[in-house]
Amino acid sequence: MRFIIGLFFPLLVFSQTNLISADSYESNFQLVQSEIASVYNPKTTNFTGNKYYFKLPKDATLTLYDSDDPINVKTNYNLLDQTFDIVSDDNEKTLKLLPNKILRVHFDDRIFISKNGKFYESIHESQDFSILADTFLEAYIPDYQPGIQEKPDPRYRRNNSVFLYYKDRFTYVERRKNFLISMFHKSKSKEINTFYKKNKISPRDNKELKALFIEFFEFINL
Repeated sequence: MRFIIGLFFPLLVFSQTNLISADSYESNFQLVQSEIASVYNPKTTNFTGNKYYFKLPKDATLTLYDSDDPINVKTNYNLLDQTFDIVSDDNEKTLKLLPNKILRVHFDDRIFISKNGKFYESIHESQDFSILADTFLEAYIPDYQPGIQEKPDPRYRRNNSVFLYYKDRFTYVERRKNFLISMFHKSKSKEINTFYKKNKISPRDNKELKALFIEFFEFINL
C-alpha cells in the first residue's frame, strides 16, 4: 500500500500515487498512526468470508476535523468491528482510523462521514438534514436440532440500518411506507402518498428514499 500526504486543489479529486522510498513510506505510516489512527486489535471470534465493505481496499481521500490538508490512503471498512482499516506495506500491522479525527472518507463511488464517534455511509447531506446508513455484520445461529446436532458457531450476515440526522439527533428510519409518511406532518399525508405512488418510491432504494425526504423535508415532524 502506498499513500501520499499532500494538498489537493479540488478537495475530492484523487491524485495518482507516486513511488516513494521505503523510508519515506514508513515515515508517513508512522505519521498516520500517531495522528489519526490507532493499532487495530481484532475481535476474537470465529469468522469465515469477507468482513469488509469492499472486496479489496480502495483509494480514499480523508478530510480531517482539524486540518485543511486531505490525505490519500488505501483503506477498507471493517463491517465486523466498524472501523476503517489500513494495512502496513509489509502486512504486519493494521491501523484503524479514528472517527473523532476524521470528518469524511471519500471513495470514488461513495462517502462515509463520522458522527458521534462512529462512521456512517452518507446517502444525503445538507444544512437541513442528513440521511445516513449504518452497514454492519450481525451474528445469527443457523438452524440445528438440539440434542442431535452440536450447536453451530455463529454466522454473520450483512445488514443495513438507515437514520435521519435532524436537529442534531438520530432517528431510526423503518423502510415501510406507513412509517415514512408518519415522519411528516399529518396535513401532508395525502400529498406524500400521491408523490410516493407517482414516483414508485421503494423504501429499500436509497436514492428514492432520499428523493422523498428532499421533496418534503420542511414538513418533517419529529
